[in-house]
Amino acid sequence: MVFRLSIIVAVCLLLTRLHPCSAGDESTWKLTLGEPKSTVLTGRIVAEIPNSAVLLEERNGRLHQISAGQIQAREDTAEPFVRCTSAELATDLLLQVPAGFEITETAHYVVCSNSAPEYVEFCGKLLEVVFDQYFLFMAEQKIEVTAPIQRLPIVIFASSGEFQTFAAKQHPEISFADTPGYYSVTDNQTLLLDLTGDRSVRSASTIRRRLSEKPLQVATVVHEAVHQLAFNSGLQVRMADNPLWISEGLAMYFETTSSRSSLLWNRPGLVNRRHQPGFMKLLDDHHVSGTMNTLIESDSAFMDSAEMPAAYGKAWALTHFLVREKKVEMQKYLVTLSQRKPMVGLNDAARTQEFLAAFGKLPDEMEEELVSYIRRQRVPK
Repeated sequence: MVFRLSIIVAVCLLLTRLHPCSAGDESTWKLTLGEPKSTVLTGRIVAEIPNSAVLLEERNGRLHQISAGQIQAREDTAEPFVRCTSAELATDLLLQVPAGFEITETAHYVVCSNSAPEYVEFCGKLLEVVFDQYFLFMAEQKIEVTAPIQRLPIVIFASSGEFQTFAAKQHPEISFADTPGYYSVTDNQTLLLDLTGDRSVRSASTIRRRLSEKPLQVATVVHEAVHQLAFNSGLQVRMADNPLWISEGLAMYFETTSSRSSLLWNRPGLVNRRHQPGFMKLLDDHHVSGTMNTLIESDSAFMDSAEMPAAYGKAWALTHFLVREKKVEMQKYLVTLSQRKPMVGLNDAARTQEFLAAFGKLPDEMEEELVSYIRRQRVPK
């Protein structure tokens, strides 16, 4: 069974307990860096910790956390910060990938891929359905979010070798073995591997048949797309302390595929075929009782390969339960999440207090209600 090692994990390791100043006035800054090599970066200053670090966003959406000691000079150019147009973003993506990649634009995405055009078209349609369902879900939950202000970048690789090479260059500190896709918080890109592995596929029916045999591919597209939407709609703040239980829980709430849909997915909230049985097994093995509080206190279980499968199962169960049974409280919690500050970490006690303030009790105190709810859920056929 494959579990995703989200790039959100890596970002959490960079957080500090200090408090950053508020972001600048959206003018464009030029920073000249000395070490490890002379570099000039331009963009908007998202946040700054005096005498410690600056968080700068380039026009293409890439974030740089820069230590104060690296900065040799800084200049306010007095020019307004303007994000890349779709054409500029397409050019930027093509510069990052090998020859042979092409650009496809949809209403809300710029897709850069060397897979079969028909496969890219399928993924583009799926991404747009996820986009619409994400905002519909948030409206139903009475969560205020905003549409991304620029098309979102997607990169699809036809081969595992190309995917692994790109991932290793983008995030050398993380292994992506057996990983079919991920969302990079720092680069604001969703990277996907084409599991059909065949550029000769030329019909939508063949693509659908191939993917119906590999539902993980469709689930991955949905899962990572939800991460990207959460960080580009105001629900979550990039480079802030975002608890992994809710980041992954929401993505898993959306990801379950549907064999009845032409795109093999149509809406969020279906019972997860992997994690519901997995959670029930944890119950049978007595690995749930008294353990749920640790899930919200710390992300450590998601970073431990031995604990990761259980952490994902618990996160799915807790999120599904809270979304369905504690709607008002979940709304309050998600509003708190959207107010996080970049580069500010929360300790275990602060995370626990935030949860308690929103829900009135901790997960271990909800255990009987949670378990009863999950037992009643049925995996879709």
